[in-house]
Amino acid sequence: MPSADVIEAAKEHFGTVVDEQLRRVERLKQESDSTDYDAISPIVIGMIGGDGIGPTISEETQRVLVYLLRDQVATGKADFRVIEGLTIENRADKLKAIPDDVLE
Repeated sequence: MPSADVIEAAKEHFGTVVDEQLRRVERLKQESDSTDYDAISPIVIGMIGGDGIGPTISEETQRVLVYLLRDQVATGKADFRVIEGLTIENRADKLKAIPDDVLE
């Protein structure tokens, strides 16, 4: 069992991280080039499976996101699309990090 000092140090560190992120969000809101996601419908969320364990991780990630965004998915505000072709083989074949056909 961790000592009270360790727990307090972890709480303080986590509080600092949360505070930094909340300040970052406020700064982003003030930028004129920020995206107003309320004005976009649907918000398209691209899911990239890749290769190796990527497809398994992507599938589970999408499952979690669909759950978290279930209200937006149900109303059509959020739409998930699987983006195929971002495999090592395809990238090496096209000599590009993101091949043009995948980017389209």
